[in-house]
Amino acid sequence: MVHHEDEDIGSESGRGRSNPTARDPFRNGIDRRRVLQSSAVIGATATLSGCLSDTNGQRAPTVYVFNNGDRTLSIIDATSDELIETVFIDTTASFPANQYGTGVDSASDTLWLNVSGGVRALDQHTLDEIAAIETGFEPNYPNLTPDENHLLVAAGGTTTIDPDPDDPEDHVLVRIDADRESDTFGEVTGEIEVGYTGPCDMTLTPSGEYGFVADIANETLTVVRVDPFEIAARIDVGDPAGEGRVLPFMCTASFDGDRLLVENGEGELGPDPDIPRRGSESIWDVSDPEEPVELERITRDDGVSAPPITSEIDPDSEAAYLFTPDIDAVTVIDLDERAVDRELDVGGSAISGAWGPAREKLYVPVQTANHVAVIDHEQRDVLTTIDAGESPTGAVGGMVRPETTTSQRLRSSLSTLGLSIGDREPSFCPDGNCYCG
Repeated sequence: MVHHEDEDIGSESGRGRSNPTARDPFRNGIDRRRVLQSSAVIGATATLSGCLSDTNGQRAPTVYVFNNGDRTLSIIDATSDELIETVFIDTTASFPANQYGTGVDSASDTLWLNVSGGVRALDQHTLDEIAAIETGFEPNYPNLTPDENHLLVAAGGTTTIDPDPDDPEDHVLVRIDADRESDTFGEVTGEIEVGYTGPCDMTLTPSGEYGFVADIANETLTVVRVDPFEIAARIDVGDPAGEGRVLPFMCTASFDGDRLLVENGEGELGPDPDIPRRGSESIWDVSDPEEPVELERITRDDGVSAPPITSEIDPDSEAAYLFTPDIDAVTVIDLDERAVDRELDVGGSAISGAWGPAREKLYVPVQTANHVAVIDHEQRDVLTTIDAGESPTGAVGGMVRPETTTSQRLRSSLSTLGLSIGDREPSFCPDGNCYCG
């Protein structure tokens, strides 16, 4: 299953294609401000050809933001909250592995991206591809174990899959060797066929012993053991808050291992459901990982104003941040009160976010505003915004400043102008504002 660079990981023949509504970010033309900025960068790049940034090669708190519209990567200083530079990488990610391997003490130097058909690994120092693994499904949701030895991937699930297919396929859970020192780095070390369950996300306990998977088609929460790689339990998620089905599709475990957040569709499956998905947020007790218990389900009637797409939990397990793109906001849940605390205006539509290495600030790529909103978890408020590339979508923290090249910067400038550079590999995105090729 190791994928080579000259193969087409995002071909139309791949299983599980599910985003027919993806929109071109350049459909309304090119922003004049971006033309001027790109022209200036092109001139500066030509003048400084061969020179590298002073920060290259250093270890420093960094956030990497994937711009799905132009296949660039924005590199942010997570101390000063300033954009260092934006470079072209010819690929992208909507939900990169973003919980473990990202802290200030982590030695991880790999970016794990969910691309159409599988996952890719980029070296954080050079941004070169070092591994590519094919799953056969367009949607893939990776997460790195805390010991940084394994990458677990849930493949095949999304809210738009057919609720009653004539010939249902087997979705899969995959374990990949993520240890850069291993002889089998980037190879599949375990695979579980789970049937047509719709595994939509993968999150892990801080011990690294267990993973949790939301099964949208099966209406279950699956608990997997990491080693040996096997299913430990399947838990029914109960009844819907209103019409339709519960449709659990995303999940996030807390850093202390006691709580699990699950985003629910609350409606029907499919690209155009008869019962619209209203959304809800479930809080589970997973202190005993093999026997999760739902503590609370927060619905629209409880103040969740729009369907949550996914979430992040602060390092103190006091608050959850729900990405609610339909209202251009991040919805904050107080986990002690198990209730909506506030809504934070981030200036546009956002479907994901990531903690910086110190886990003091949450970085939220805002697709429709081309910036990153920075949220301070102590204040539960937006501190600032940082310019990014076109349609920023996924983000991940780390401690490596990439050794960028003149070619990467120049290609970034050309791509920002709307020119078709490279293969422009797609990622899976569940929202029309997230352009995926």
